[in-house]
Amino acid sequence: MGIRYGIGALIAVTALLLAGSGIATLSRGWLLPWQRRHIVRVRLFGWAQLLIAIALGIQLIGLLAVDSAYRTMFTMPGTVVLLFALVLITRAQRPRGTGQGG
Repeated sequence: MGIRYGIGALIAVTALLLAGSGIATLSRGWLLPWQRRHIVRVRLFGWAQLLIAIALGIQLIGLLAVDSAYRTMFTMPGTVVLLFALVLITRAQRPRGTGQGG
């Protein structure tokens, strides 16, 4: 049972960092330096970061649920939210070139 709480703490810290980054992106337009070259729709990317934090929170609840029947009830919606956030991230990025010139 101890390993679940250790993993849960790691997921919680990651979710809080992503939520903070998403809030900073939405309120100030702030991006990490390595993201600035690829992200063109900053607000959409901020919403995607918040959705990832929410998805991790949902899956964290599922991880800490005692009964394994409830675990699936939380991990499946968390996975759907995570996939939707992935779609938002791809929409927020700079489109690839047409293949000409490199």
